[in-house]
Amino acid sequence: QLYTSLEYGIMSIENAAAYVSLSKFYLDQKHFLPQAKEHIDKAHQILERLNIIPHDEHLNNNLLAFEIYFLLIKCSVQAKQCLSQRDVKIKNSKHIKSIDTTHIDHDLSILEEYLQKLEHLMDSKNYSTKHMDYLLMKFEIAVNNLKEFDLHITNLIKIIIESIDRYSSDDKIKKKINIYLRAGFYFINFDDKIKEGLNYYKEAVDLAEQQEQENPSDMHKRQLANANFQWAKAKVKVDNSTGQKFKRAIELYKQTNEENDRDILKVFDELATYYTKTENFQDALNVLCESLPDKKRLFGDFSDEVIQTESRIGAIYLRECEYINAAEHLKECFDLQEFAYGPKDPRTSQTRDALEILKKDPQVSRMFFSRTQDGIRKDRPAFKLTNRVSHEKGDHELLLTVTKKPPIYSKN
Repeated sequence: QLYTSLEYGIMSIENAAAYVSLSKFYLDQKHFLPQAKEHIDKAHQILERLNIIPHDEHLNNNLLAFEIYFLLIKCSVQAKQCLSQRDVKIKNSKHIKSIDTTHIDHDLSILEEYLQKLEHLMDSKNYSTKHMDYLLMKFEIAVNNLKEFDLHITNLIKIIIESIDRYSSDDKIKKKINIYLRAGFYFINFDDKIKEGLNYYKEAVDLAEQQEQENPSDMHKRQLANANFQWAKAKVKVDNSTGQKFKRAIELYKQTNEENDRDILKVFDELATYYTKTENFQDALNVLCESLPDKKRLFGDFSDEVIQTESRIGAIYLRECEYINAAEHLKECFDLQEFAYGPKDPRTSQTRDALEILKKDPQVSRMFFSRTQDGIRKDRPAFKLTNRVSHEKGDHELLLTVTKKPPIYSKN
């Protein structure tokens, strides 16, 4: 970008294109969204300074402008997604909050104008790629707005599926499954659209099942497992057969991997949530306890996954009035939270309050807290070494007297 600006000038089409390339590079990396937005903003400034507008003949200018507005929208949508995640630590969160997300609709309308001009300037194959990018971005904007239902989304989904069938050369089924899963998630967030949402999940599962039957492979098994998992998550509210679908997903995942991996652990967590909501607390407890060692192995002892699991186990024990077991897991959770989040974090304070309540129970206080040190249960108190009287010197002198030979007395 520096050499381009020196060669062609700061306010040049070439320099704007260099900023576009930089923005794409940063978007492909994790935690570099602010940098991507900064570079695409510079490209947009050049576009406005050069007074470039949609034109019937200028292919390169229209194409560059399309890329700039597309990336502006993409950065804003990703910023909204990041900020909507709860209880997740996001790097550069202050910078992400500064990214403007109010111009998405305005930028999308301008993007449509450039797309219309490109239709007559590009060959059908290249244009179909840009048109698909536009459709997917429009879909992304819609499914990320859960405050108001988009009345046009059903038609948009049909157009996207038709475009995938017509123009996509690879992974057609995978792309359609992803669209159906995203659509299902969107629809079930609206009470009067739950049935339609579940139908989209069923479409995804049927496609994955068909592909696995026609072309069996570990990849297709995992795809089918994920579809079953997502469908089961969605059906927690309305279907009694959810538990079986979770177990089916776990079974399929295990066929592709000897050890429990991150995907299986996600299913375990959702299965535990399902059991909890259906008040099947013993099964929920079994699932959480089974997943805990693998979470420590994969994520580390101080990870959010381990802390949340310890908290959930403790909460279930507490609800079932098994106070000693509850104290043990909540104490472990508290120690981890204090280290990972700090003593003043609301999550740490909540666990501390629960422990203080448990300490008031005489049996728990006597059987657990009086026999614990740093959260580790002891069979008996450790010997205290402070102010200990040492008899080492006296013992040594006594030993010398025993080993000495008796004195030899003179007969005189």
